[in-house]
Amino acid sequence: AVNAETMNSKAHFIKKAAHPKNIAVIGGGIGGMEAARVAALRGHKVEIYEKSDRLGGVFVPASAASFKGKLRELLAWYELQMKELGISVHLRSEVKDLSSLKADEFIVATGSNPRRFGLKGEGKAIDAIDYLNGKEVGQNVAVIGGGLTGCEVAYELYLSGKNPLIVEMKDDLVKQTGVCMANSQYLRDFFAWKKVNVYLSTKLKEIKDGSIVVEGEDGEKELPCDSVILSSGYVPAPKFPASKNVHWVGDCVKVGNLRSVIWRAYEVAMKL
Repeated sequence: AVNAETMNSKAHFIKKAAHPKNIAVIGGGIGGMEAARVAALRGHKVEIYEKSDRLGGVFVPASAASFKGKLRELLAWYELQMKELGISVHLRSEVKDLSSLKADEFIVATGSNPRRFGLKGEGKAIDAIDYLNGKEVGQNVAVIGGGLTGCEVAYELYLSGKNPLIVEMKDDLVKQTGVCMANSQYLRDFFAWKKVNVYLSTKLKEIKDGSIVVEGEDGEKELPCDSVILSSGYVPAPKFPASKNVHWVGDCVKVGNLRSVIWRAYEVAMKL
């Protein structure tokens, strides 16, 4: 997943660029760093502009869980690659106008935003990213969304001594493509073993102070909770329109997984 050349060396291999260019990468997540890495290996001069105070993007909070050590190692490896390849990294640098940068090509890797539904009381909840970044929650926590991220958040909550419950619209947990079956089945089995309350085929209707209102196949019910964490997916957020010399990579194209982010970034950088 993390090496686009593995088992695909005929299609994916580094080829030096015929005409080295100045390339600006907007966004320092894994997609942006992979594009920068490949472009630099091809001989281009690359600069990364990241609005936050560190590289990694959404994978920084995604790697925060106690069982995400390998992802933290991957982030550290990418940061090392930026240094070893001489890629200039500008942190706390939000780009508002591409014309302010002196570059021949622009790679936009501005990621995605959490999906919102406009439900009553939605502002009382926090995003999964907020929790993973260290925001405090109460003892009894409702996790809205039983995809991989939501289940991993609930798993981490349980390991930290909290009492999570999961609300999922679909008829099963982690019902998405591209997830290792061993991982998804482990999560299902773990929640069943630990008697974590899981509400399948159930929609969130409202968030109140101290409870949520949900609707399932047996009608509406109110579930008590101290905190609500939203994990209902993301929507692409490209900051600049694509054009002949402006290229999108990562989640700002289509929200995907680690493999899809890395592979698209690799392929885009190979075409510059």
